[in-house]
Amino acid sequence: MIMELKRRLIKITNLYLIFVLFGCAYYSMAGSIPPNIRNVSVPLFVNQTPEFELSEKLTNVIIEQISEQNIIKIVSSPDSDSIIDGEIVSVSDGPYAFNNNEQVSEYRFSIKVKAIWLDVSNDKALFEKDFSSFGTYSIDSDPSSDGIDNDNDGLIDSNDSDEFGDSRELAINVAINKIAVDIVNTVLSTW
Repeated sequence: MIMELKRRLIKITNLYLIFVLFGCAYYSMAGSIPPNIRNVSVPLFVNQTPEFELSEKLTNVIIEQISEQNIIKIVSSPDSDSIIDGEIVSVSDGPYAFNNNEQVSEYRFSIKVKAIWLDVSNDKALFEKDFSSFGTYSIDSDPSSDGIDNDNDGLIDSNDSDEFGDSRELAINVAINKIAVDIVNTVLSTW
């Protein structure tokens, strides 16, 4: 009799936990977008800097991040309920770390972006915010052997499958990815 009660109690507890977990997961994602917004468009960000291709890269990564979240549909501008618009305000590229001989061992590429999420039907800004990020690199060596965690994922060189190629380009991509994630997280946490 006691064993039967224990089994029933365990089943009820497990069912309760499943409902709570799935309910919270749905609420936390679906509840973060205003109810009148079913889709979003992301026009090409304006680039106010001399650095080429940043607009295309940033816009594409933001679209990829929204697609991965899979809670709001991406559409073209004329059909959208909302728009994530923005501009790349500035970039800087300079010394970041020095070695024992006081020579530059790492450089830092920084980017600043201004973004706004507009509710088209209500003609209202859901957020307007500045974002900034950076990536580090060394000009003296290949990212796969420079001893730097170029993409800040906790892995270095041969232990990291995506640290290869032009080190400055990798630092730019790291900075862009961080900003795109920050923008999408801000969209998800706005409501």
